[in-house]
Amino acid sequence: MVVWLVLGKPSPASACPHNCVCYPTPMTVSCQAQNFTAVPVGVPYESQRVFLQNNRITELRVGSFGFGTQVLWLFSNNITWIEAGAFSELRDLEELDLGDNSNLHRLEGGAFRGLEKLQSLHMHRCRLTALPHDIFHKLYSLQFLYLQENNLHFLQDDIFSDLINLSQLFLHGNRIRTLSENVFRGLVNLDRLLLHDNRIRQVNRRAFRDLGRLTMLFLFNNSLAELPSQALRDTQGIEFLRLNANPWSCGCEARGLWEWFREARVSSSEVICASPAARRNQDLRFLREMDFAPCPLPDAGSIAGSTTTTFSTKTRWWFHKNKPQSSTKGVFEKASENVKAGLYGKGPSTTTSVVKYELGEEELALPKLDAEEYWANYGNEDSGVTLRCFELECPPDFDLPTSSSSPSSPSFLTLLALSVCSLCFNLHLLFG
Repeated sequence: MVVWLVLGKPSPASACPHNCVCYPTPMTVSCQAQNFTAVPVGVPYESQRVFLQNNRITELRVGSFGFGTQVLWLFSNNITWIEAGAFSELRDLEELDLGDNSNLHRLEGGAFRGLEKLQSLHMHRCRLTALPHDIFHKLYSLQFLYLQENNLHFLQDDIFSDLINLSQLFLHGNRIRTLSENVFRGLVNLDRLLLHDNRIRQVNRRAFRDLGRLTMLFLFNNSLAELPSQALRDTQGIEFLRLNANPWSCGCEARGLWEWFREARVSSSEVICASPAARRNQDLRFLREMDFAPCPLPDAGSIAGSTTTTFSTKTRWWFHKNKPQSSTKGVFEKASENVKAGLYGKGPSTTTSVVKYELGEEELALPKLDAEEYWANYGNEDSGVTLRCFELECPPDFDLPTSSSSPSSPSFLTLLALSVCSLCFNLHLLFG
């Protein structure tokens, strides 16, 4: 009986497929780099890890996998086609690597049907041009999705909506041009989103609305000229942000992003302006409020997106004090008298006119905060005399040395004397 048990029962090595190597605990079948053109037969059903990388496998069909593995590596093959349901028998599969299959240009809907325990899916460098709308249907356990370095031009709305446990999404190195409102809907647990090295030109203001737990966002090396501040405000937990190597426009359209940087505490790359010419090569994060003084602000209550020209108390005070002469060219090209009234301290204007803003000589001469001063004073802009401020950035009640001696500002005693004289004159007229 002992001899039968030792000699008669096949060992893991004897059950191994031809040209493969098998290891126990955990049961592993390694068939890499053996020039297989199809999935080999004879893989033990109880195999927990099956390595088939660096072969010449071309197709994956239903019935190709007669085993119940947890880890399946198929990277660096010649796979061109995956039949819908090809992996449906691998109910316990947790990791699937299909990367570096450069001839896999498209996937059929349902290609990953049945993989409800899958946690990690690798499809990098496969030259995929598009993804079926249901390709990730019911992959509720997926945590890591690698789609970098393909040829994806766009992402369909709700394509990731079932990936409620996805933690990391790698989409860099594609040709994506736009991010729509619902493209990332459902990714409520996403922690890292890598979108660099694409061709992104437009991001919908609500594109990141479900990404409240996102901590890392890479958008560098794209074609972004502007980014809606609302998109970043939806990423409440953001810690690491990379926006460099984009052609940023730092005109009025950048005000919202600039304000977000003033409020957010985030490790950020530089955000170098490409336009307008006066701000080229400056860092958007360190521009001053004066740079956006004449810019219309979005009206939050307007569905049509009309704008309201309004400025902070500091800015209105500065422009009222330094009102340019009407004959002087340069600072403003006024589109209407309403805009003029809003600029020079006559109260906020509700016009939708466009204002073109150019830097004047006085403005260019004002000193600027460098990066160290910016972070040193961060969150303490209105602390009064304890904070060093420049003229534009000082609040109206800040005691500037020149304000008391300004000839254009009448003193309190003068105003009081004029009031008394006016009262006497009125009494004289009334009572004779």
